[in-house]
Amino acid sequence: MTNTASFFRKHWKGYAFLIPIFLVLGTFKYIPFFNAVKMSFYNWNGANVKEFIGFDNFVRLFSDDTLHVALKNIGMFTLSGVVIQLTLPLIAAVLVFHVTSAKLQNALKVWFVIPLVIPSIVIFLTWQWIYAGEYGVLNQFLELVGLESWTHAWLGESKTAIWSVIFVNFPWIGGINFLLYLAGLMSISSELFEVSKLDGMNPWQRFLRLELPLVRSQIKLVMVLTIIGQIQSFENVLVLTNGGPGDTTLTPALYLYTTGFSYNEMGYSSAIGLSLFIILLLLTFINNKFIKNTEKID
Repeated sequence: MTNTASFFRKHWKGYAFLIPIFLVLGTFKYIPFFNAVKMSFYNWNGANVKEFIGFDNFVRLFSDDTLHVALKNIGMFTLSGVVIQLTLPLIAAVLVFHVTSAKLQNALKVWFVIPLVIPSIVIFLTWQWIYAGEYGVLNQFLELVGLESWTHAWLGESKTAIWSVIFVNFPWIGGINFLLYLAGLMSISSELFEVSKLDGMNPWQRFLRLELPLVRSQIKLVMVLTIIGQIQSFENVLVLTNGGPGDTTLTPALYLYTTGFSYNEMGYSSAIGLSLFIILLLLTFINNKFIKNTEKID
């Protein structure tokens, strides 16, 4: 304790810079979170109605058919997102990592990082333009190549809407996940690659036996980030379909948003938010429990 106290007395100026950060976090993150936990036990409209109802909001969750549909939809979004983010960005990172030309490799890195600086709303509006009805880019292209029978109201038909939303951001490579995989590959000792050459490994064997096991920590992190991002996301669905047609693409986060801000059921929306938080905690725990880090590989 004495050593700790003397350490803080010596370096108090540095830690003083953290105070504004904690104030901002407390104001915009922690206080609203704990307030939402409290309000989930109330019938609350966000203003003048505030009645304690205990666990009634949580009981309502189990009989809410709309929420059940939203959970099914987010299951599809999450599963597809995990499969996509654990494959294509990793393959792209491996290919870029093994480019022998330094100039070409750097150019490819910049090319795949550019999507990080583009606002997501711009990307969603672009895809909305691609999927637009008769005059959308996709339908126009299909007509141009003689595939008129393939044209659809991509975001307006229940059979195609959810798959159209999943397809957004194709080919799903650019962004932070690509950088995480690339950083993991760059941290592998060059001596190991020399050994793989001496052992006569072909590129596929090198990927399976060397690269894949040694980026397991990055895979674990990408899986956690993808699950959290998918379950929390609602901007893409809000812009593209607003949850429609019907409830075909509705997500729990969008349902939380509309319940709270369109119908003024802030207490119930707080209960939905707390339930999503618990689901995310459980999924993160399972991921950390069953997926090993790179350092744990024997």
